[in-house]
Amino acid sequence: MSHLDGEENTDANSFTSTDGLMSHSGRRSDIEWKDSVDESRFRDELLKRPHKTSSRLNLLHTDALTSPPSTFNNDEPPVCSFRQQGMRDPSRLLGEIAFQLDRRILSHVFQEQSRLYGFTVQNILHKIQQVCVHPLSGTVDELYRIRLLERHSEVMDGLHVLGYSTSLHPAFSELVVNAFGILKEPPDALDPAYSDPIVLRRVVVDTAPSRLMKDLLLLLDCLCFMARRDGRPLFLW
Repeated sequence: MSHLDGEENTDANSFTSTDGLMSHSGRRSDIEWKDSVDESRFRDELLKRPHKTSSRLNLLHTDALTSPPSTFNNDEPPVCSFRQQGMRDPSRLLGEIAFQLDRRILSHVFQEQSRLYGFTVQNILHKIQQVCVHPLSGTVDELYRIRLLERHSEVMDGLHVLGYSTSLHPAFSELVVNAFGILKEPPDALDPAYSDPIVLRRVVVDTAPSRLMKDLLLLLDCLCFMARRDGRPLFLW
């Protein structure tokens, strides 16, 4: 699966469109986000909501990177290491992490689908049912449905160990993409920063609003888990 189709701006506001999630180089993605977010209301409400979850398992072994309380309680990013790394669009990278995780989950469940336009982690169970129905006869392919449900259960069981909640984080990921956008274009393939979990964790710590930080770090943990699981790079372009 790839980011594709259509020309449009990738500003955060464009992600509330029902035409589908926009991707790198101004092209549409296969994944469509539900048109359920008022952007200004989301920014106000999400930053005010109490934090309810955190990653219970640190897969990145980056305890030495833990920032002092003054950093975690400040919504303004300090002078930070990602700038020294020359990393572009650090705020958009937050949305990219969420986007890449959802893409990874969907690609694992729907391995036979060449396109996933309109598929989201939020509507994944509905889509499982939908793709198992024969378009002409209306009959359900039960064996295929069971196979997809098993894949879904398998990947979610692994993510749950990390603290991922199916009732919270699919919607949270969607809102993060709507708020911050995704990278406008793929980074240089030779840039090691985008494949380094320690650097990415530092970007989240230095960039994310304090009330979103723990959930964003959890999404990064989950993305690292998925990358190790399938033996592929953290970000797929």
